Amino acid sequence: MHPRARVAGYAAAAVLIAVGALWATGGLDPADAPARVAPGKEVDQHLFRTKLVGAHVATIKKFGKTTRMLVINAWVTNPTRETQGTYALDDNVFAHGMFLYWRTQNGPRPKQVDAQGVAGDTLFRALQPRLPTYVAVQYELASGARVPDHVTVALADYQYTESGLLDPRGYWVWKSRGYETRYETDPLTHKSGRVTHIIPVLVANVTLPVKVKQ
Repeated sequence: MHPRARVAGYAAAAVLIAVGALWATGGLDPADAPARVAPGKEVDQHLFRTKLVGAHVATIKKFGKTTRMLVINAWVTNPTRETQGTYALDDNVFAHGMFLYWRTQNGPRPKQVDAQGVAGDTLFRALQPRLPTYVAVQYELASGARVPDHVTVALADYQYTESGLLDPRGYWVWKSRGYETRYETDPLTHKSGRVTHIIPVLVANVTLPVKVKQ
């Protein structure tokens, strides 16, 4: 059994969630356990320099629908020379390196639906090189889900990988601590087969108090 991305010592009902990845069993080896980091302290993810600064629950009305959202706020700096993203289908965007601990007794796990840079009234999904950016990572809460007074977030580490002979640019991926193979169906082509996923190294756990905004 491959080790899963969950911290040993947490209750059995607490699992890590992120877009496209869920490891509900197993634990980290002691040497791989993420360090506990205080809110506002910078975490070096190599692809990002991240300060998680707060969490709150907000009620959003859009297209006649009211939705409760759990929002994680962070100051994020992109230390590379290329523009990076906050949210997309790729793994090398900021939100995909953020994992939320969630206890099953609190209801259905929140669904990560977006992450946007915020500057006044302007929202965007690009992290410019060397420019600290305030980012809001958004999780949709199911009806009846209970948000605890504090939430814990884990951050993944990244590494730069060479692409090969035909593409000298290379690319960023999660730093791997293992792999997991699952049988999946592609939602676009409807073809099924075995897909291997990276289980990332986690570099920090940050516990944030949760505020409720109306």
